[in-house]
Amino acid sequence: MSIKNLIMSSLSLLSGLSANAFTTDSLTQMKGFPTTETGIEQGVSACFAGHIGAYIVMAGGCNFPVNTLAPDSKKKFYKGIYSARSTTGDQLAWTQIGSLPEPIAYGVAVSCADGMIIAGGQNESGSKHGVYRITLAKDGQARVTALPSMPCKVDNMAGALVGRHLYIVGGMVDGKASNRVLCLDLDHLNRGWKDIQPFPGLPRVQPIAGSLGERKLCLFGGFAPATSEKEAQLAMDGYLFDEETATWKNLDCPKDDTGEDLFVGGGAAINIATDHLLVTGGVNKDIFLSAVNHPQPDYLSHPIAWYQFNPYTLLYNEGGWQVLSKHTETARAGAAMVKTDDGVFVIGGELKPRVRSNQIIKYPEQAPHEREIK
Repeated sequence: MSIKNLIMSSLSLLSGLSANAFTTDSLTQMKGFPTTETGIEQGVSACFAGHIGAYIVMAGGCNFPVNTLAPDSKKKFYKGIYSARSTTGDQLAWTQIGSLPEPIAYGVAVSCADGMIIAGGQNESGSKHGVYRITLAKDGQARVTALPSMPCKVDNMAGALVGRHLYIVGGMVDGKASNRVLCLDLDHLNRGWKDIQPFPGLPRVQPIAGSLGERKLCLFGGFAPATSEKEAQLAMDGYLFDEETATWKNLDCPKDDTGEDLFVGGGAAINIATDHLLVTGGVNKDIFLSAVNHPQPDYLSHPIAWYQFNPYTLLYNEGGWQVLSKHTETARAGAAMVKTDDGVFVIGGELKPRVRSNQIIKYPEQAPHEREIK
């Protein structure tokens, strides 16, 4: 089956949507990227991103702006908060509207009715437990308000909104790869963060997560770093958490258009509806695992294509996985995804280890509204 037919077949499963409401067979390369902070114009990975009203908001992130591939190149973290009005065109005009409390990357960002919430992350001084809500004032400037801090320091985790529950899943927790799952009820902030049942199996660093309806959380990908007893291992499959039963259920991993298992660790995911998860990017399972377990001195010297980052755009719902399209432009690790009424934007990320992208790619048709999903 052709990629285009796969797209149309997948979209036909979204009952109530017209077939041209959201397509992935063509991409728009947007013009414009933040430039206010020195070095950020080269692109970042692991930034926070979401939407507030009609605006795309991004903040933080990191890169190697000087002598990028040199052994002593220093990672730089950023703290600026930027906004750009979402558009049906190909131009984003970014303005710095504020700053985070400190430079930071590798945390979680979610968009909700009352702003964008960011949680955790890390910088040169280590991992963080802070949680903040970003809103926009009438003059367009960012307001940053502290929410209850997590009970532990967490970075390189996944996060998702399930209804009004914010979940933080896996990652490095107080310096160790973890199966821990935290939940904050946004309507009862005074109750603080609660531990829920940890997910089974391997701990997962750099997984992806999303909702699957109003009461379910899904989790995929991630890896367990090496220990003194074991080499690093990949988590290829996924799990589903049901709030009603407080139980986890195993889920199949995605596959590419040849039927081979795909690793989505390091990728990006966003709900295009409460029960439909769009996934793109991530590292190649074989190349990544070999690199972390058996590092070679020339690992950083290869051309971008050698690393074979995941070029597939995938859709997950209760019917399972579908391949929607294949584009080298979205073959990145550590990118951020934002859904607006004008489409889905893929922001920054790594093209290969150390090398960031300042490109923003848009799936140009309108993303489906939740009200259209029957």
